[in-house]
Amino acid sequence: MSNKESQNFPRPPIVAILGHVDHGKTSLLDFIKKTNITSGEAGGITQSIGAYEIEHNGKKITFIDTPGHEAFSKMRIRGANVADLAILIVAADDGVKPQTKESIEILNSAKTPFIVAINKIDKQNTDIERAKNDLMANGVLLEGYGGNISWHGISAKTGEGINELLDLILLTAEMENLTYNPELDGSGVILEAKADSRKGIIATAIIKNGTLKTNQEIATKSAKGKIKILENFLGKTSEKLSPSSPAIILGFETLPQIGEKFFTGFQAISQLADLKIIPPTDESPTANPPTGVPQTQINETRAQIKNTRPILNLILKADVSGSIEILSEIIKSIPSENIKINIFTESIGEITDGDVKNASSTNAIIIGFKIKINKIAENLAKAQNVKIISSEIIYELIESVKNEMKLLEKPRPQGIFEVMKIFSQKGKEQLIGGKVILGTFRNNQRLKITRAEQEIGNSKITSIRKFKQKVNQISINEECGIFLESETKISEGDNLIWM
Repeated sequence: MSNKESQNFPRPPIVAILGHVDHGKTSLLDFIKKTNITSGEAGGITQSIGAYEIEHNGKKITFIDTPGHEAFSKMRIRGANVADLAILIVAADDGVKPQTKESIEILNSAKTPFIVAINKIDKQNTDIERAKNDLMANGVLLEGYGGNISWHGISAKTGEGINELLDLILLTAEMENLTYNPELDGSGVILEAKADSRKGIIATAIIKNGTLKTNQEIATKSAKGKIKILENFLGKTSEKLSPSSPAIILGFETLPQIGEKFFTGFQAISQLADLKIIPPTDESPTANPPTGVPQTQINETRAQIKNTRPILNLILKADVSGSIEILSEIIKSIPSENIKINIFTESIGEITDGDVKNASSTNAIIIGFKIKINKIAENLAKAQNVKIISSEIIYELIESVKNEMKLLEKPRPQGIFEVMKIFSQKGKEQLIGGKVILGTFRNNQRLKITRAEQEIGNSKITSIRKFKQKVNQISINEECGIFLESETKISEGDNLIWM
């Protein structure tokens, strides 16, 4: 082992805070930092991974705040995997809830050591013992109850117990023997990435080892570049940063994928030489989406769909990669038997005139999360009647999508008969030929007549003929002749529908 490899020093712990929504994760950080994070969050909910550095008793601690809502499972997994240890926060007045259970599973799977913080002990009618019992019932074996998992009661509102919790974090970190080598080139994990119209690609990362410096070559499996500007979590420019610091990196040529490991310096880049830089896939968010949607995709959208299932076409835009990933995932998971959701493109950055043109050509709605709409795009959207739905709160967007789905919902036809030939038309009596493309048709059935998907009249079956023989019914994919009574003159290409 070389001297360079053996020069290890203690490094600050990287701590993830996990738990159920509204159990006090962000409020805890708020108190620790003596800032107003909670009121600054849209809707009072953390919607991305944030990394913050604090100092306690002369020692640094890096916190990762992960979203608690059920929609952000991937972010919680990422946070737990990056962290050296975690705080599992549980509200004393609420006990173990769904995202608490999920957090426990994530921590156990990642083998991340954790401490339990029982929050809201300042509230009346809280039941700390119930919270402990809930935890024990879910496999969290606490100290004093036959287990070895440390816990402490706190109030993120008043600050009670928080200093003791920080002491516990430092003690636990010391036992984990966390070290780094300052002589090595910096390496770590990409937490977030976005494209800025002025600054270019901006990546947020956590340094795990070595020293990160400006002008270093940097690479992940999907992106490379050279560090032009290095900033700490407060946005202050720095020439170098050490573990376990959050770092803002400017210099990637393309958008790195969140959750990827990064490496810097000649030796690290050499190690990646055999790993070809993987370009972003069609499914991964990009800062520079195609200027137009493929014509084949447009043609498919414009084509008449025989099963009449309505389609909600969407173009998704968001501020950072993590946001677009979650937004897309939630929208795709919205249950609906009657509406098909079709996402044409998903990308990061402001809404542009290119997005509006794509939306116009595909009859799509643009969904924007935490982003701006440039003035040209806004004016073009008004001129081309393109709907843009934008919000700082992801759940408002999801509700908007659900409302758009409701607008498309209509009773689905039980049967569709395509008119292929007109044999005779005398007054109300008409003889037509065609094919059943959905359902079963019977004598005396009342039907709607549609033309170009618009209802134009009503009719009644008086007789069905198949190979000149009278039959009582005709089913899907069968051809036949039908005698009808109708005030509306039927034409080839019309459809007869029963609901």
